[in-house]
Parts: sequence; C-alpha cells; structure tokens
Amino acid sequence: MQRIQETEPRPKKGFRSQIFISIASWLIGTSYGMSMGHSAVLLPHLRAENGSLYIEEETGSWIASVYAFAAPIGCLVAGVTMDIWGRWKMNIIGDLGMIVGWILIIFAENIPMLIVGRVLEGFSRSILATAIMVLLDEVAEPRYRGFIVCSVYTCVSIGIMAISSLGALLHWRIASALACLVSIVTLLAIWVITESPTWYVRMNRVQEADKALQWLWGPKKANQAKEELYDLKRRFHPCNSEEEILSKGVVQERNLKKYLEPRILKPFFIMHVFNGLQAVCGLGILTFYTVDIVSKTRNGDIEVLDDYSSTVVISVVRVIFVLVSSFLMLSLGRRTIAMISGTSSTISAISLGVILLLREMGSPIHPYTESYILFILLLIYAGSMSFGFFSLPTIMIGETQPTHVRGFACGYFYTMNDLFLGGVVKLYPWISNTLKIQGLFFMFGISCLVCTVFVYLFLPETQGLTLSQIEDYFRKDNVLWITRHKGSQISVYSIAGPIGCLFGGLGSDLWGRRTLNVVGATGTMIGWILITFSQNAAMLVWGRVFEGFSRSTTASALT
Repeated sequence: MQRIQETEPRPKKGFRSQIFISIASWLIGTSYGMSMGHSAVLLPHLRAENGSLYIEEETGSWIASVYAFAAPIGCLVAGVTMDIWGRWKMNIIGDLGMIVGWILIIFAENIPMLIVGRVLEGFSRSILATAIMVLLDEVAEPRYRGFIVCSVYTCVSIGIMAISSLGALLHWRIASALACLVSIVTLLAIWVITESPTWYVRMNRVQEADKALQWLWGPKKANQAKEELYDLKRRFHPCNSEEEILSKGVVQERNLKKYLEPRILKPFFIMHVFNGLQAVCGLGILTFYTVDIVSKTRNGDIEVLDDYSSTVVISVVRVIFVLVSSFLMLSLGRRTIAMISGTSSTISAISLGVILLLREMGSPIHPYTESYILFILLLIYAGSMSFGFFSLPTIMIGETQPTHVRGFACGYFYTMNDLFLGGVVKLYPWISNTLKIQGLFFMFGISCLVCTVFVYLFLPETQGLTLSQIEDYFRKDNVLWITRHKGSQISVYSIAGPIGCLFGGLGSDLWGRRTLNVVGATGTMIGWILITFSQNAAMLVWGRVFEGFSRSTTASALT
C-alpha cells in the first residue's frame, strides 16, 4: 500500500522508554477490557434466581447501557482537561476512578450501588482511553506507534477474555476484586512514564519538555532530543525566540476561521464517519450481549458449547486476531488491514444472516451441521471485526487530527463513539425483537460493507509517518485518498451501485418493495440536490454516491 510520501530513515527513540510506555498502555488496555466485558458475564449471574442480587431484563439493560452512557461524559471531560492539566495526570485520575468503581461493585448491597459503580467505571475508563491514546500518539516512536496502539487493543481483548473466564469460574464479586487489582497495578505503571513533551511545549514549559525528551530518547541520544525540542518549538511558536516563548501567554488564541480550514475539516469528517459506522457494524453489541446472541443463534437444544464456554472461545479468538493485527501493523498499512477486516466481516455477517433466515424458512442443512457452521461464522465475524475495525478507528483519531485540536477532537470523537455505543446497546433488546437475529446480522453485514467502501475511498495511509507528515497530507486539495494523485479517476457512482443492489435485495424481503422504492426515490432526490447546490468536490462526490446507491436500490426493489 502506497504511503503519503517517502521519508528518510530517522533515529529511533530509546528502547527502554518505549518498553515502559508499552507496559503502562497494555495494563490500561487490560483494565479497560475487563471493565468493558464485565456486563456480559455479570448480567447472567444477576438474573439467576439464587443470586445475591436479582435483576429483571429491563434493569439488566440499564446496567449495561449506563456504563456506555457515562462514557461520553468522561471522554468530553478528558478532551478538555488534558489540554489544561496534561495527558499523564488525566491517566492517573482515570485509573483512580476505575479503582473506586470496582470497589463499589465488589461491595454492592443493592442495585443503585451497583449502577453507580458501573457509571463511575464507564466515566473513568473513557478518561483513560482518551488520555492514553493522545499520550501514545505524542510519545511513541512513529515506526512502532501503530503496533503499540494496536497492541493496547490486544490487551483490551485479553481483558474481555479474562473477565469472561473469571466470571464463568468464580463468583462475580471475586471476579470484580481481581479486576480491581489489575487497575491498582496499572496505577503504578502509569506513575513511571513521562508527560507528553508536545503538551509541555504548548504550555511553554520548555525545561520540562527537555527533560521528558531526554527520558524518551535515552542518555545516548541527547542531540536527537534537542533536535525534537527545537522542531516542537518551531511548530508551535514559529515566529518567537525561546525567551519570547517563555514570556508570552500559554497558547495563542485562534479565531473560528482557522478551525474551519480544510486541513482540519477533512480528517474530522473522515474519522467521524469511520468511527460512527462502528456502532452499527456490531462488535460493541456482541461484546455486551455475547451470551444472549450465542443463545439466539442456537438451533433448539443443539449446542456446540454452552453459553459461557462460547463467550470464552469468542474472547480467545478476538485476542488472537488483534494480536496478529498488532504485529502486521509493523509492515502492512492501515488501509490494507482495514480492507481485510471489512471484507471478511461483511461476508461472515451476511452469511450468518442468510443461514439464520433459511432456518426460519425451513433450512435444508442438517441441524447439527448448521450449528457448527453458525458457530464458526460467528467466530470469523468476531475475529475479523477485531482484526481491524476494532482498533483502527481509535488508532487513527489521534494520528489524523492536527496538533492544536488533538486533545479536544479526541475527546469529542470518544464522546460520540460512546453515545452511539450506548444507544445501540440500550436499543439491542428492541432491535433483536424487531429484526430477529437474522435481521441483526444483516444489519451488521450491510454496515460493514458500507464502512469498507468508505475506507477504500477516503481513509489515508498513515503507517510509519510522523504526525507532522500526516498533517501535511491533509493540507493537499484532495478529499478522496484514491484521487491523491493528479489524473487518478474512479467512478464512485459505479462503486455505490452494487451496495445499493445488495441493500435493495435484502431490504425488500425485510421491509417490503414499496418502502424500498420510496427510500430509493428519496435518495436519488437527495443526490440531485447535493449535485445542484455543490460548492466543492466533496458535495459533488456524495451526490454521485447517493445517486448510484439509490438507483440500484430502486432497480432491485422494482424487480
């Protein structure tokens, strides 16, 4: 996969500092995963009649969703405060909140206390997720940045697997106590690493930035540390001497117009869509409701594994796929990994939907054979999503956003991600009852397909590039990655067509031909309006996308 530009070899930051940073981030990922996967094993325990606390289905959906709904507040708080107090300090605050949340859950004597613990966990893990990703983007060696950040998501999957295994073997209070212990160890690891030198320079704390860079580069690379400090000062304060930098205000005020420049809006748009689509691609729903989804795919009393064992196996598969992806991140580009993930997720999710639909209509497949095929496809889907779509959106948020808006932008994106996730988690009981389990997987498959096409058209390749080089790419005129070179042309109209055909074919059976014809006509009208009033290339491209998609939807529905 072609890079944005070729770069000269550059010295690498100190190995020891990168190890300490990696260990701290891996522990944060493990703690995050144990918190995120907790409800999948906690809710079945609480629904048991002989449990110490008993809940009904509606209460269970609130315990799962308040965690996600509290998360956006944590993301927003982190996005604003880490530009004021620093990335390192917000990681400490987030981990302390996690510890308090686990303690409340461990000693919960009633449902409100349990819910408060989950709220605090959701709030705090979002502070951690936002702060650690920005910190990693700013202190990790560019050659290893993708690997380190992706390996955090390997640890998230390990955390989910660990809490699933502990929940299947131990009482939920004991499992929660062990998760709390991981958060305590994480606090010690965070304490060892340094604050971001980028943040120090922005705050005009040049001497502390120098110390941080000396720690990052190591004692034998003092010259490289000085050079990076000089580059940071030049980027943030291009017209000032060091004395002027120290004597002036913290950060120069920028007017609104600068925040509306294409170099800011383009990465903002791309990451907004890429992240937003993940909510309906389904991995979040599968994480929160693994046991329920596995049980609904079962054919009567036939089961490959029991529900809890299936949850553990799915978690193990996710760990393996994310681990493989982490190492491939060192050599393969972001786009290649995203395309592999999206294509295989689309095929497996739609295949699950087709087989489950055939079951409703009287499947010719033997029930035992069908059960094994469904379970294997579910493993492929979970693994494929984890391979790329699980980690890449978050990895690329910090990489693609300009330096002076990175903290706020990351907080905003994580906020929106958690709002979307909280919404679909809360709506899952309604979605699964309305669409049935086959419709749920069709929704996942179509969403993965749309996301894959979007990745192909828009997502830039950032592997191995410094943050400055990525910023320079977005200063160019193109919006589509595939048109980054002059003379490169492609028909987005023809690309959108097959997606519309697939959507029309599946949607006609689910929602009716008349409804799909109305949807197609409306989409065509929107496309023409966008083209008529287009003021830039992006509006024109989206108009053609709407036309191609809607034309094919209408054609499929009419036949």
